Amino acid sequence: MESTLNATSSESPNSYESNISANESPFFDEPKGLKIFRFFIYAVIIVLALVGNVAVCVISRRNRRLQTSTYCLVMNLAVSDIGSVLFLPFLLPELYVGNWMMGEAMCKLLKPSVVLFNFVTTNTLVAIGSDRFRAVVFPFVARPSTSETRLVVSLIWLVAFVFSLPSYGAMTITTFPDAPDSSFCVDVFSNDIETNKSYRRIYTITMYVVQALSPVFILSLLYLKITATLKHIRLIPLALRPTRAWSLGSTPNASPRSSVVNVNKLNMNASGFLKRQLMEKKFLRMLMTVLLVYVLCYLPFQTMYLVYEFHPKLFTSRYMQPLSEFLYLLVWLPNALNPVCYGCLNDYYKRAFKALIFQPRKFIQTLKSRQSFSQSVVASTVKR
Repeated sequence: MESTLNATSSESPNSYESNISANESPFFDEPKGLKIFRFFIYAVIIVLALVGNVAVCVISRRNRRLQTSTYCLVMNLAVSDIGSVLFLPFLLPELYVGNWMMGEAMCKLLKPSVVLFNFVTTNTLVAIGSDRFRAVVFPFVARPSTSETRLVVSLIWLVAFVFSLPSYGAMTITTFPDAPDSSFCVDVFSNDIETNKSYRRIYTITMYVVQALSPVFILSLLYLKITATLKHIRLIPLALRPTRAWSLGSTPNASPRSSVVNVNKLNMNASGFLKRQLMEKKFLRMLMTVLLVYVLCYLPFQTMYLVYEFHPKLFTSRYMQPLSEFLYLLVWLPNALNPVCYGCLNDYYKRAFKALIFQPRKFIQTLKSRQSFSQSVVASTVKR
């Protein structure tokens, strides 16, 4: 939601400084060393996010066990993180000097595009939670087919584009009377100041509810139900054998007959079913960690901006400007932390990332060969 991340109000950021009386404390001047450190963190985020999420996409494409509906959504989340972080280097100059220098076309493209990718991230998290809810709470329902998964992904991007469309139309470059030499890339919905303020507040509230509050509320309910179901789940009675396997860990594009055979084996093998249940719990732990990172990093800045929209003099406080800068930095952390969560909490990604880090040459050779990555991992495990 870049329009609510970077876009300012119809007043200049410097206009509030002129409203401060001489008796009030001046704004905090961020030390140059602290500023350089902040932008060093941005550089680290860009590198880790690109390397980690590209690796997630490559691993998901090469491992047949990671081509189920859930893992396809995880890969879509990685694609969204890649797209978002690719625009970050173009936003850094404005963050450093406080002046937009990229031109009108880039203003209309960059910030609304980040809105789009952030919305895709939120929608994908909800889709993943819904997919796991269906698989755990309704285990007898057939898993989504490849075409159904593609349809879900397409709808995710379509909904994100619709909600970000106003930002594409409103973003423009403008100047302010108290800073005539500076240009700002902001969202202007109307030439009338009061009308523009009303439209901007409506859009800000809508985006906050749709992109922040609603997804967190829905996902919390879904994961609470999933957790409760997993605590009380028991071995499936033989008389109630489903005709399709669970989506997590099952081989995609398998025939119904082979799925029946696999589930029958699980019903006759208690340890096999318990292993599948443990896998589901580990995957749920990974998703809940990703959601927690999203909430802790994303909501603080969004909430602060919402409050600022209705109380702009909040920024006359001495330390609010540097606080907003570091809260905005937190917004980008999930792009880099999500692959770390995958690698630490999922066995498939963990083995793949180990091969990428400790045997990069062999990893690249494997990707170039026709051998699937899963077969390579199994072979290396057997040799050990």
